[in-house]
This record gives sequence, structure tokens and C-alpha cells, in this order.
Amino acid sequence: MTRFLLAGALAICTFLAACGGGGGGGTSGSNAIVSAGSTSQSPPLTTAGYPGEPTGCSIADQRLWLNAYMADQYFWNANLAVPNAAAGSQDAYFNSLLYVPIDRYSFAQSSSQFTQFLAEGTRTGFGYSLAFTDESRTRLQVRSVEAAGPAAAAGLKRGDTVLTVDGLGLASIANGEVRSVNTSGITRTIALEEAGGPPRVLTIVSRNFALAPVATDKILTAATGAKVGYLAYQEFVPSSVPALGAAFNRFRAAGITELIVDLRYNGGGSVLVARTLASLIGGAALEGKAFAKIRFNSQNADRDFDYPFTANRAILPAAPIEGLTQIIFITSPNTASASELVINALKPFKNVITIGAATFGKPFGFQPRSACNTTYNAVNFETFNSVDFGRYTNGLAATCSVSDDLSKALGDPAERRTGAALSFIQTKACPVAATGAQQNKGVDESTRAQAATQSIANKRWREPAFGEVAAPAMVAD
Repeated sequence: MTRFLLAGALAICTFLAACGGGGGGGTSGSNAIVSAGSTSQSPPLTTAGYPGEPTGCSIADQRLWLNAYMADQYFWNANLAVPNAAAGSQDAYFNSLLYVPIDRYSFAQSSSQFTQFLAEGTRTGFGYSLAFTDESRTRLQVRSVEAAGPAAAAGLKRGDTVLTVDGLGLASIANGEVRSVNTSGITRTIALEEAGGPPRVLTIVSRNFALAPVATDKILTAATGAKVGYLAYQEFVPSSVPALGAAFNRFRAAGITELIVDLRYNGGGSVLVARTLASLIGGAALEGKAFAKIRFNSQNADRDFDYPFTANRAILPAAPIEGLTQIIFITSPNTASASELVINALKPFKNVITIGAATFGKPFGFQPRSACNTTYNAVNFETFNSVDFGRYTNGLAATCSVSDDLSKALGDPAERRTGAALSFIQTKACPVAATGAQQNKGVDESTRAQAATQSIANKRWREPAFGEVAAPAMVAD
């Protein structure tokens, strides 16, 4: 089933032909595509002209359907590669279709994993990520720990120094030899450095756990005396909306006049939730203005539309914060997709400052399509803001380059990036000591954990994350 953008918003669904799209109706040329050697019939078309469900789940049926779907719905459908008929898996076959010169974004996953993340707001695994904190890859530290996950329960903390994972040393970890885990009941051992003593070894057993997308929210005080709201936000999933509302209610009660939104580890998620966060920040003055301009391929250009900010309390979980003229975002190369969408959307209306490092660079999104227990996140559309700025495939540049600081908790005023944001509020300038050579490029994050879900094209140096790292997503749900 296709998850359509703005599902549940009647007026927009009408625009999108009753949430079924509006790609020209009639007969699609993609219906004529046949895989070599296949005796299967072409997949039936929906009334809107799009390929419907596969006629069956045989390999031939799935590939025939995927060809038809990609020829119609894929953003770069005019540049589809010749599929690899000898591909050993449906995932490999899907990857062989992608327009590699540009597409480092599209990926396939099990439908259960997709539903778990976006609909349920849960994950199965250990609940941590690690990062090398030097370019020689000789120091590996815990970057983040999910509050409700088994790693946190076992005592793993942000900033811990890791010596081995499942007996593998740092070189093996950097080479992607630690297996990814997405099932329950798998045991992992992590050896941690202990000052002046033998390593501390943690035993962690994977399980399903609820995500905590709002990692922390607090009220900070700038040197100017200004009350500053701080929000560390990790995933744009619908289950996070009540916590977002609660955070903004606390910000309003405290009378904040400045806001820091920490998206340094946020790889994206729901466009609908991204609009919610941006609207909570933007205030009533942005009601009806373009949050994002959604643009499909030329074959489906009649589906293009503008998605507005909203101040509607029937939609938002809290009243927007009013009167914010400056927003500070903390960013990194892990800030991707829906996170970038929020930043770009607010730039025409607010003084947007970015502290940290350039973002990932994904101005594209998906309308995930599931078939035979596989969900295909193929790029379907690109986005622009209200003044038509988009195509930031090299990322959104940082106003102030500041390296990450794993020695302190997120939101601690002494943490390097948080401190730089507070300093900017006071001085309106980048902290001198935080710029230039101090920027930690880290290591190439296109490790095995993401190699299965991303094209190798356009690799970029990114702050590393080993553990449960999802491919950057902007999901039209």
C-alpha cells in the first residue's frame, strides 16, 4: 500500500485525487515493460493509471511489477538503469535499477521494519550508536544511547570509550565487520575502557523497544539573561508528536525568547511530522505560507503541490511559539532529509543559524510502496522552500563549524555545540575557537550498516555512526 503525503488531510487528499495520486489517468506506458524470460502478465493498473499490486509474489512477478512501478513513479524514471536479471535478491535487483550518478538515497527494507519505525515508533536491536572521534580511527566512543533500549539498561552511556564489540577491535569495527542486528534475543558484548583498571564488559541482549525521539528538552539561560528553549530531537516519527507538544508547552510556560533545535543525529522521517515541528516554531504568522513545494517527475507533474505551514490547533499538539525571530539548529552530516526540510522551510521567514557541520544533502523524499513483504523507498519527489530554494545535494552549510563533543550530555551548556549556540545568542558571532581546523570530519559513514541500503555514489565524509543507523529518510506518510 502506498503511504501518501498528508494522509488524513481531506483538502490535500482531494488535490491528490483522493490520496490515490493523479498521474494522468488512462493507460501508462510502464504497463508494457516485461522482464527478460518472464511469462508473467503485466501488473494491473489502478484507476489512476499507476501499477497496482503484483499479480503474485514469484521472483518474476515481483520484478515485473517493480519495473512498472519505477518506470512510472521513480523521480529519475527517464534515467533508469538496465536491471540486473541475474541479481541474487530482490534488494539487489532494486538497487540495479537506480540512477547511480545522483541517487544515493533510495533503499528497500522489510515491510515489518518500515512499519515498526514509522507507524509504531519502535526498533528491535540494542539501542546505541558509536563514533570514531579522531581521523586515525583509534578512539571509539558511544555517541548516543536510546533511553528505553537494552544498551541503556546494561549501563552504556554517551561518551564511554569502546575497546571491542563482540571481540572485534577498532580496525574491524571501522571496516564494518560488526553485524547489524534487527531481531530479538541476540547477545552482544562491548568492552569499555576503565581508567586505571581492566576493561568493563557489558553484555547486552537485543529486544524490541520504544524510541524516544525527544531525547531531551530543557530551559537554558544565555549570558544575556534570555530564556532559551533547547530541544534534542532524533526521529520524525508520528509517535513523537505528543512529546513535541509537551516540550513546546514547557517552552511557552517558561517564556522563552530563543530556541535551539538539536538535529545533529536526526536522519529524517515523516514529512507530516516535519511540518508539525516547523509550524510549532514558525508561529501563527506563517499560517498558509508554503512549508514545502513538492515536485514529482515530469510524467506526474500534475500532482505537484505546495504544502503549507499550519497554526491549526486541531492539527498541532500545542500552540506555536510566537515571536521567535532567530532559530539555532545544531547540525551534522547525520542531519538529513526531513531535518533539512525543516531548516530550509524556515529560512525565508526566520534568521536561521546552523551550528556544527554541513548537513547530509537530501532534498528528496519517498512515498514508500510495499509489495510481497518488501517496502521500496524509491525517491518519488524533490522539495523546495517558499522562495524555490532546493537541490542542496551537497548539504546545508554550517554558519559556525563546531566539532561534536561526546564528553558531555546533549543540552549541557558545557557541551561544545550547545555552548557555541548559547555563545551565538550572546555575541551574534561564531566562537573563534570553534571554527576552522577544529572541525572533526570523522570517517566515511558509508559503512556496511548503510551499504545495504544506499548507493555508493557521491560518498561523503561524515561523522561516523556504528550501530543501529537508519538510511536518511523523508517519508511521505
